[in-house]
Order: sequence, then structure tokens, then C-alpha cells
Amino acid sequence: MKLLLTFDLDNTLLNSDKAHVVAYQYALKKLNLKLLEDKDIYIHFGKPKQDVARAISNSSNKEIIKNIIKYHDIYLWNISYKLSRVLPDIKNILQYLKKKYEIAVISNCSHKSIIKLLEGAGLSKKLFDFVIGDNDVKHPKPWPDELFKAEKLAKENVLYHLGDSIYDIKAARRAKVKCIAILSGHYTKSQLQKEKPFKIIKSIKELKKIL
Repeated sequence: MKLLLTFDLDNTLLNSDKAHVVAYQYALKKLNLKLLEDKDIYIHFGKPKQDVARAISNSSNKEIIKNIIKYHDIYLWNISYKLSRVLPDIKNILQYLKKKYEIAVISNCSHKSIIKLLEGAGLSKKLFDFVIGDNDVKHPKPWPDELFKAEKLAKENVLYHLGDSIYDIKAARRAKVKCIAILSGHYTKSQLQKEKPFKIIKSIKELKKIL
């Protein structure tokens, strides 16, 4: 039986910032809320999307948060998913790892959003044995539910979780899984170190040495 690896999606496998940013800007405009600069939106990426919606709207109104997520998803699924791009070396690394490991992608995006972003980036979903979105579990990262779901589907413990954010490290720690943090997102090395991951790497290419 192959061992199991789990990967975060955004800023770990894909550069999908623009795809999400323009979708959130569409949602804000649709709801007549204050429009934000790109950087004021993507600094919140990695959080559960309810927290992202709360932060960018500066509101705790449940209906507003619900509608921001709804309009973001509509725009992403139909238009902005095409802005998603594969990060360097990802395809080759996944093909290399797939010979020895089962691979799951887990994300605080919905299951459908994961599939659309992979499609937009031209990264085949066949590279993954399991796809787990936030709507496939009760609680998204930083809770461990997505990791537990992967283990249940694979009938195997996760060997390592790979992700770019502090929320990946927190989720892995709660699941008692070693997290390899990658400096491919919006979090600095010092921010990641505070959460005490198993290892921090600069590039996905370093996985070959580790695994």
C-alpha cells in the first residue's frame, strides 16, 4: 500500500491569487461594498473563506458574508478560474511522487472550486487520488478535518502535509501530522517558524531530497 501525502492548493500547487481576487472584487461590487486593492484581499488567503469575507467586508453580518462567498464562487466557477496558473515544477514533482505515494489535495476552497482552478491552470485532476474541499468536511483548516477525511478515504495515515500558510501547519499539528511548509505564499519564514512545522523549504523541488 502506498503512503499518503496531502497538498494544499492555493500558493502551494497553484498561483490562483488573481483568480480569487477578481472574484472577491466582483462580489464586493455586486453588494455595493468598498472595493479593495489586490494586496488588501490576498493577505487574508489561507483563512477559512468566511473569515476572508468577514475581513474584506469589515462586517460580521451573516447575510453579507454568505453573499460575498456566493458571488465569489459564481464568478470564479464561470470566469476567473481561467486566471489560475501552475507554480514552477509542480507537474513534474507530482508525476514523480505519484509513482510511490497516494496524493490528496485539500483546500479551504469548495470541492468544485478546486476542480475549476485545476482546470484553469491545466493541471490534471488525475494526478490526485483524492480531492477534498471545505464543503466535504465540517470544519476547514486550521481545523484538522480535511486531513482526517484524506486518511479515511485512503485508509492510511498522512505521512506529510505540504502547505504555504500558518493554517496548514496548525491543521497538521492538530491532526498529529508532520507539516512541510513551503515559502511559495504570502507568509514569511519567521511567521511559519512560529508555528513550528517539521521543515520549511524554499521550493517544491526540495521534496525529492526529503522523500
